[in-house]
Amino acid sequence: METFGKSVKYIILSILAACIPVVLAASFCVAARAEEIESAPELAPIKITVVAGGKEFTYSDEKIYPSDFTVAEQIEMRNINASLDKKIETVDVCLSKGADHKTALDVCFPLLKNTVNAAAEYLYVAPVDAQVVYERGAFKATKEKSGRQLDEAKLYAGIYCALKFSGGGSVKASVNELQPEVTQSQLQECLNLRGSYTTDFSTSTAARAHNVRLALEKIGGIKIEAGETLSFNETVGERTESNGFQSAKIIVDGKYTDGVGGGVCQASTAVYNAALLSGLHCNANAHSICPSYCPAGLDAMISEFSDLTITNTTSHPVFISVKLLNSGATVAVFGEKPEYVIVPESVTVKTVKHEQIEKVDTERKYFDESAQKGDRLLVSPGKDGVFSQTYLNYYKGGEFIRRVRIRENEYRATPQVIAVAP
Repeated sequence: METFGKSVKYIILSILAACIPVVLAASFCVAARAEEIESAPELAPIKITVVAGGKEFTYSDEKIYPSDFTVAEQIEMRNINASLDKKIETVDVCLSKGADHKTALDVCFPLLKNTVNAAAEYLYVAPVDAQVVYERGAFKATKEKSGRQLDEAKLYAGIYCALKFSGGGSVKASVNELQPEVTQSQLQECLNLRGSYTTDFSTSTAARAHNVRLALEKIGGIKIEAGETLSFNETVGERTESNGFQSAKIIVDGKYTDGVGGGVCQASTAVYNAALLSGLHCNANAHSICPSYCPAGLDAMISEFSDLTITNTTSHPVFISVKLLNSGATVAVFGEKPEYVIVPESVTVKTVKHEQIEKVDTERKYFDESAQKGDRLLVSPGKDGVFSQTYLNYYKGGEFIRRVRIRENEYRATPQVIAVAP
């Protein structure tokens, strides 16, 4: 075992003994080459000034000193520290073999690219795409802006000519125009009016009108990408006081009652109808009783359990705008030019007559002591029940194309309630 250990040590020492002369020789070569570069006669200075947009970027060709044997070898092979004539001969050989000016010059002038890159960065201006912006209830497309970048190939060709025929000098940089990917005209083709719907809330209480407006404000300006689905609930958010909504009448289980966010269903119904007229795919649920602000079968009931979703089935984005007026609002959908004009149709299949109920107001909710016995007061007007079917009629060039049934709904009847003074 001891003999084996001595043998290993002997082998290692032998390898080190063999390597030391090689390392010393390489170090000597590097040192000798550096000394040779240092003692070489000074060559005429080579300078190139790149004029870029009124600013100058100057390259001065200087000797490069090797840090190791490999670098020294590269300097020698590439004529990096040679005279200008020798450098140009090397560049010409590279060009004759198919290299471009940038690659050929990089062989003998490896630091030239730093000056060119600095000029390129100074000249670069990114193009600006046109954008769709939403202002005051309307969409518009901004104007695109062209950019610019250094014409690198032309600059390197100019530098080559200046070095070969003048020994250096000044070269003016030129630029190429960069075109934006999205133009105003392209976007305007996606801003065709596809459909609109106007809803009236002039008879609403102040709180209810506020809720309708607030919900629609949250929808206005929305963009739905091709293939994407919009959720009304996610976009508008919870109907809570902390989210800005107020208490107003809502429909619960076939009856009107007070609740925070009353009136939001009128907003969702307006959005729903505008989307239907625009040819988008919609999923909506009906109320338990038919609301007064739209025909049967064209309402969109919203609650924590019921949502309105709209899917953009076109090949381009669609945009939803909202214009608020004193007594109502108009919801419009813009996108690619529609193929059809769509007209909704609500058909009442059956009507169920509402009941008439009289209640003596023993709790004095509606009459005070001054009321005479038998006085009557209409508390609730009552509403007939309805069985309805909803269709979309498609027209093209004024010609009827097809009729599609999209919904069947049953709305409950609500009784007429009359209070009688006791």
